[in-house]
Amino acid sequence: MRSETTDVVHAARALHAATEALLDAVASRYGVNRNDLRCLEILEREGPMTAGGLAAASHLSPAAITKVVDRLDRAGYVTRHPDAEDRRAHIVGTSDGHADLRTAIWQPVLADAEAAFGARPAAELCGLAEDLRRLGELNRTHARRLSEGRTDPSDQ
Repeated sequence: MRSETTDVVHAARALHAATEALLDAVASRYGVNRNDLRCLEILEREGPMTAGGLAAASHLSPAAITKVVDRLDRAGYVTRHPDAEDRRAHIVGTSDGHADLRTAIWQPVLADAEAAFGARPAAELCGLAEDLRRLGELNRTHARRLSEGRTDPSDQ
């Protein structure tokens, strides 16, 4: 393996560790645990969905997602209303309270990112974003491989 590729992987792992520390601090500021924060991020990224959809997207059990949604609702970070198509189901989405706190937390991060990267050409930033997406996909691929009990990537 090329040493440059190894450097990229090590930098990605260091970024992951720094991101984990940041997300721990974000969860603490929200007053929630990391599963709750992960569910908020899913709702923010994918939009309102049923509790069952959130359970599937977060890989949590239906019982666990009920507790997550209850906690997030009590904290004022989500809204829920009956599903028009299935009266037994509820649609869960993020609330204005979540939006306000999200802005307060992430706006300084975005401002610092602009200061750090703003002078770079747009094409370079687009390339960087694409590389980060590729690294994310590699991580998802290997997470699936490991969760399926495969240690050798060539095992299909």
